[in-house]
Amino acid sequence: MAAKKTTTPAFLVGGGEMGERIRTQDWSTTSLGLPEQWPQSLRSTLAICLNAPSPILICWGADLVMLYNDAYRLILGEKHPQALGSKAQAVWPELWATLGPRLNAVRTEGLANGSDNQRLMINRDGVPQAAYFSFSHSPIYNELGDIGGVFCLVTETTDTQLTEQQKGELIWAGREHERNLATLFEQASVGVAIMGPAPDFILEMANPFYCDLVGRLPNCLIGQPLLEAMPELGEQGIQEVVMQVLKTGVPWVNRELPEVLLRNGQWETIYLDKVYQPRRTIDQVTGEETITGVVIILTDITTAVRARQQAETNERVLDAMFRQTPLGVGIWYGPDYIIERANPVLCQLWNHTPDELLGKPLFVASPESKEQGFEAMLDTVRQTGVAVTGSDQPARLYRNGQLKTVYFDFVYEPLQNSDGTIDRIMVVATEVTKAREERQLMAENTTRLQTLFEQAPVAIAIIGEGPAFRFELTNLLFCAITRRTVDQLVGNPLLDAIPELAGQGFETLLEGVLRTGQAYEGREMPTQLLSNSQQNILYFDFVFEPLLNTKGLLDRILVVCTDVTERVRARQQTEQLLIRERQLNELKSNFVTLASHEFRTPMGLILSSASLIGRYNGPNDGEKRERHVQHIKLAVNTLTRLLTDFLSLSQMEQASQRAHPHPMNIVTFCQEVINHMQALIKPNQRIIYSHLSGEPAMSLDGQLLKHILINLLSNASKYSSDYQQIEFTTNVIDDQLQLVVKDEGIGIPDADKDKLFINFFRAHNVNHVDGIGLGLYAVKRCVDLLGGQVTFSQLDAGTVFTVQLPLSHENHSGHRRYADDAGQHR
Repeated sequence: MAAKKTTTPAFLVGGGEMGERIRTQDWSTTSLGLPEQWPQSLRSTLAICLNAPSPILICWGADLVMLYNDAYRLILGEKHPQALGSKAQAVWPELWATLGPRLNAVRTEGLANGSDNQRLMINRDGVPQAAYFSFSHSPIYNELGDIGGVFCLVTETTDTQLTEQQKGELIWAGREHERNLATLFEQASVGVAIMGPAPDFILEMANPFYCDLVGRLPNCLIGQPLLEAMPELGEQGIQEVVMQVLKTGVPWVNRELPEVLLRNGQWETIYLDKVYQPRRTIDQVTGEETITGVVIILTDITTAVRARQQAETNERVLDAMFRQTPLGVGIWYGPDYIIERANPVLCQLWNHTPDELLGKPLFVASPESKEQGFEAMLDTVRQTGVAVTGSDQPARLYRNGQLKTVYFDFVYEPLQNSDGTIDRIMVVATEVTKAREERQLMAENTTRLQTLFEQAPVAIAIIGEGPAFRFELTNLLFCAITRRTVDQLVGNPLLDAIPELAGQGFETLLEGVLRTGQAYEGREMPTQLLSNSQQNILYFDFVFEPLLNTKGLLDRILVVCTDVTERVRARQQTEQLLIRERQLNELKSNFVTLASHEFRTPMGLILSSASLIGRYNGPNDGEKRERHVQHIKLAVNTLTRLLTDFLSLSQMEQASQRAHPHPMNIVTFCQEVINHMQALIKPNQRIIYSHLSGEPAMSLDGQLLKHILINLLSNASKYSSDYQQIEFTTNVIDDQLQLVVKDEGIGIPDADKDKLFINFFRAHNVNHVDGIGLGLYAVKRCVDLLGGQVTFSQLDAGTVFTVQLPLSHENHSGHRRYADDAGQHR
């Protein structure tokens, strides 16, 4: 895997393709180590090498590890880029007999050496070929003064030598066959031109290929100074090169030189192999050889260079993709499945280094992969040409020094040759062990969540978005509280599944959650639900929680509710008990106040009359004493009546109190009660009684009925003025006895109507009238014991009390028993 660098060292800046390769190569596996650790001498030399236009090779260390620039890359040919970072002997085995001693002499003894135009047999394109090189070997001293490496300046002079040979042949042919030479010059497939000496550098000759190559007509070139004919060459250093050749007599050769020319009116960059050969002339008199010009030989290699550049670019892209892909990728070759390539991810998946894998048979490099079925799959791909894929494929591989089962998704893809045969198989693999474990964990979590969902102590449902609000999921408790099955709920709209919820506001709440995206929480919400064909009111705490999908949009609602009916009813009962307690306390206070007032008046009268009787002891005071005795008797009767009322109240409150019906004639009974009341009502008041309809013979509890009539008639008299009459009627309608008592008294304030039948309660407009507030309470209690009901209505002047008492067959036979709890008849 290429080392990741956040900052490029200064000595590696630039340098073209080789600078990039050196920056991105993994040097940690070589004897050089990481570039940041290289000695300064190597850094400085390499910086010169990478930015030099001439071919330069650096052989560093005892292993003579090779570092070189872009120009030297062309000498290597197909040995590049594998040569980078490799040992020189491994790269040039065919030359080592010649180069090895020279390089070792420099490294061990510091003896520089070199050679010009040496003929060497090198392996190019798999075939030994003769090539010519001029080179020099110099020692590179490190910071300790020792020799760290060898600096090799290399120039391939093959073309020069061939040119020299060609030139010799041309000269010889010119002497022998001048006409053939001219034809050859004109028809040569390379550009040839002859340039005169400085300072004008007149183009003396140029063949058609040269004219076509530089995009000029012959008359625009021949006889013209070079820089006037092609001024664009002035900025490309051509003048300096020509001067060097004229001065030194050394041919100048450059391969794949990019040159910018104005061809046919357009600027173009072409690539040339250039040879600038000194033209030598022999003085016929002195025999001396002088340099009189330069022969230029140009070979257009633009198409080849651009094709190679494109191929190299494609190779770099593919190599980068191969190395940087997050998938494990490798290529196996032949029946033994020799590992040709394996990217860093694949090496990591196998827990092997590239050196442990590359160039070795698959099942030798990774013996743990044997007998796991991979051999058969690879054989099938190679024999059939059909790819094999695997998903969650188990494999036993080393992890942290131990064999463990891991899982892969992979593809074995056959790579066909042009003839249709299959020598190579590409594998693309990715480890899915963690994803598989996560899927298993998710499945387990899903099961657990489902169990928790089903067994949750709260009712849960998931409802889809409106307007239908279909049930998508419900747990058992939700089904239980709604008295529905899962099938009756899931998949059905809310109001179809639970129609009794219509009109209770739940649709509005759900629509509000969807509209606002805000949860809604309800507390002790009264809800009518159907159970056993009856509507019951239950109370719930609930939350409507919006649920978002993967796109962040709200599309469902989570319903969580808890049945708090028992809690609410218990609190309501407690509140009723507290109200009842407050009422009892108020009644107690009223009772104490009334009792003290009612007892104080007669007791005061008794005390006053007793004191006065003691003073009337004369023979003529008998009448006075008798009057006070009557006062005392009246007061005692009042006290006796109060005590009787309290005793009657106590008896009516007993749980064992029951009605005891017996046969009677209602008309006769009522007349007796009226006769008794005549002595108790106010002077000049009259009770007008009439029986409107119905058979007067019936069976009722006379004692309870008497309490009812006496209290109603007493109140009618008490709260009415003198000389006013009281109307009393009885009527038998539909097996019910109706008693109606109507007066023209002071009436009942509206604020007190709801409390009339509470014991010890007195209306606010009767404070001037004696009483303790037990009369109407006694009426209500007696009516309840008889199974009837009592009502009243307000007139413009006075009130009307109506009592309805049931008359059934049991009434007439005397066997009906009334409930002992008045509350059951309310």
